[in-house]
Amino acid sequence: MQFKELESGLRQKFTDNRIVFWHDPEQRFIDSLNELDLDDVSLLDMRGVSVIATKKRIEIDEPTEKFLLYFTSEVPAREQDWLLDIRLYSTEFHADYASITLNSLGIPQLGLREHVQLRKAFFTVKRTQLLKGWVTERETEKSLDKKMLAVVAGASTFETKEILFALIQQFVAASHQDDSALENTFAVLKKLGLDKVLWEVLSLELGYQAEAPTLENLLLKLFCTDLWAQGDDAHREWLSKNVLTTAAGRASALAFMGAWRNDRRYKAEYDYCAADLQQILQPKEHYNYSSPYALAKCDTFEAIEQLIIRGLVTQLQEESTTLDRDAFKALVSERSAKYWSQTQPVYLSIWNAIRQAERLLNLRNRYTDGFNFPDTGAFWKAYCDEIYRFDQTYRLFNEYAAPVHSKGAMILHELDKFIEELYSNWYLAELSRGWNKLLEAENRMQGWQFSGIPLQHNFYKDNVKRQFDTSQVKRVFVVISDALRYEVAEELGRHINHDKHFSAELRSQTGVLPSYTQLGMAALLPHESLSYLPDNSGVVYADGMSTFGFEKRAAILAKVNGVALKAKDLQNANNQEVNDQIRNASVVYIWHDTIDAIGDKAATEDKTFEACRSAITELKDLVSRLRNRFNASRIFVTADHGFLFQQQALVEQDKTKLESKASNAIEANKRFIIGHQLPESEFCWHGKLADTAGASDESEFLLPKGVQRFHFVGGARFVHGGAMLQEVCVPVLKIRTLEKKAAEKQPQRQPVSVVARDHVIKLVNSIDKIGFIQTTAVDELNEPRTLNIFIVDENNQVVSGTETVCFDSDNDDMGKRTRDVTMKLMGTAFNRKNKYVLILENADSATEYGRYPITIDLAFQDDFF
Repeated sequence: MQFKELESGLRQKFTDNRIVFWHDPEQRFIDSLNELDLDDVSLLDMRGVSVIATKKRIEIDEPTEKFLLYFTSEVPAREQDWLLDIRLYSTEFHADYASITLNSLGIPQLGLREHVQLRKAFFTVKRTQLLKGWVTERETEKSLDKKMLAVVAGASTFETKEILFALIQQFVAASHQDDSALENTFAVLKKLGLDKVLWEVLSLELGYQAEAPTLENLLLKLFCTDLWAQGDDAHREWLSKNVLTTAAGRASALAFMGAWRNDRRYKAEYDYCAADLQQILQPKEHYNYSSPYALAKCDTFEAIEQLIIRGLVTQLQEESTTLDRDAFKALVSERSAKYWSQTQPVYLSIWNAIRQAERLLNLRNRYTDGFNFPDTGAFWKAYCDEIYRFDQTYRLFNEYAAPVHSKGAMILHELDKFIEELYSNWYLAELSRGWNKLLEAENRMQGWQFSGIPLQHNFYKDNVKRQFDTSQVKRVFVVISDALRYEVAEELGRHINHDKHFSAELRSQTGVLPSYTQLGMAALLPHESLSYLPDNSGVVYADGMSTFGFEKRAAILAKVNGVALKAKDLQNANNQEVNDQIRNASVVYIWHDTIDAIGDKAATEDKTFEACRSAITELKDLVSRLRNRFNASRIFVTADHGFLFQQQALVEQDKTKLESKASNAIEANKRFIIGHQLPESEFCWHGKLADTAGASDESEFLLPKGVQRFHFVGGARFVHGGAMLQEVCVPVLKIRTLEKKAAEKQPQRQPVSVVARDHVIKLVNSIDKIGFIQTTAVDELNEPRTLNIFIVDENNQVVSGTETVCFDSDNDDMGKRTRDVTMKLMGTAFNRKNKYVLILENADSATEYGRYPITIDLAFQDDFF
């Protein structure tokens, strides 16, 4: 032993004691006594010294001084020990290697000296220092061995899972790089006698046993157990030989596997092991005919994720009218929160696409007989209330499916065709059939107005000008987003309403016909009448002033003390410059062009739905910017027109051909022709702009009925100009910014509430279920809540796996908003008399949401198989 270790050990003893007894019967250190440097400690060599005199000095003469009593004899028997009374309130120092080591670690159990001597080879300076940070005063041989094992393995803590994580990390590194780190680690463990400790720990905690245990074999059994316990019960016999044999071991293994998947530090290792074992086990071959619901809990392999997806895609197509929506939605929700979706965005996109596909099918099932309404007013209202969701859900399905297709994946190929068939060949056909029938019956081309719906060409009078009837309003902002369809505006409105500073109300107005940019933009400007005169050049004039181009529109706005701005210019504009522009203005029009700029070009029309997403983000940011930078209190977001769009290419049957050429055309487009003395056609709507756009001249229009196009030049999938509801149901989003007090009173969107289903919670198996109730449904004011659920003991130590559950049911029936969560206990040291607590933790903030007392009584463990 080095002298400095001796000295350090003695100093450590005097940290908490005034008197230390040191017996050195072998007299190994008698010659070194004078070299000891113990600062304020008095060294008493007890050879030939009076015991009574020593007692007097220690207790009476110098009662506060520190003393080291050195003896060259053994500790005397109690009945012969004249210093026993002092010894009982003092401590002893042992100078053998094990005692010094225990002392330096701060472990008072001298009974561990023999064990430490056995593990002497472990105690290098570095290892000892690492071990010192983990030991406590209550160590046992087993606990000390486990901590030494953790040090050698390079684990971050001495928890079994962290030891395994460290070894697995080395295992994968060795597989990738022919690295010898794992081999070296096991060589060191074997040399130190700690390899047996590893397998004993794993046998005790996981029930892992093998004649020749290896990490590779353990991994096989962990993955097989995970798959066996959470896969299809009816098709798991093939895994039996590789399943851990005890109920407690299986529960601990499942908890470990869940912890591994939840710990992103070791994602690469999990993916590697899962891919390797998937190749060996071929789970697809065994579960190919399993119901996706039988695999719902299984997260083991990526192949299982794909099997579930294929199963649900098939179910959507084959059972579209008989689907159990609650079960389907619950499964989609569960899978969306699991490992493969949370670590590979493509799977989350797939689940989101499947969710939208189910919604689209459910909408279709509510209109199996088509769209039949008594009049156009009722039809329009139904579109604004619900039917628009066909267009919105179709857009969202394609938005989520796009990144899947971009990777060349075929997993949504059949569903994509199915949804396209539903939307393009059923929905658009049925919608146009019902709408056209009523337009014709009511002769709407000669009276373009619907019950209770304001007209777009009255927008300024009905909305902007009316705001100034209230003296408090000094300025109104109008954002015109080119081709902002009603359904896109509805989603934008929901996003804005999630911000407590705003209140957004969505209404509709009847867009001008033909529904195209020049006419729609002109209609939104302040004016009395519109006209193509005097030059019939295609330019729309408002009260004799040209509306073509930004500068011309700005001039028209100047007549009502208004200014014009471009949304793009505002993004990086200097606040002072903008304030200078609008300081004296009553009306500020802002032009935004994202959807039409992308969709209305053949080269980019396939990115129409991406443009819609960008538009929503940009407009939401713009609204916030107007409030924060320019004190906007009244904002309108509207559009010049909507649009039609479908993913599939059009065919010749989608064209409407004119029997005679429109020779007097002013404007000709895929969806409209404007001119004079236009020819009649049974396949076209024919009318006057005086009746449909408030025009003051005699200009006429032709529109192909339904969703037909006159031609496909310049792209044909994105179009507007016609009379379909998607084109002419123009949104008006009225946004008010709220004062602080009003904002505080505004109902705020918050996560749903979740409670345990039972008042008394008791687990009787290592793998057992606990029921939960989502007390409020997801709606406009209640959003999903994701919880981490686990169990802790009375020392606040986690004793179960952590289950992450998303509560997102929108079912109105509380009975159908219940969820069973399977808990997996770790280990076997449970006592029904001990106190345990079920913790519910908010996953996004790691804050505690709720806790429940829980009883764990494993008196009746389930037998294997």
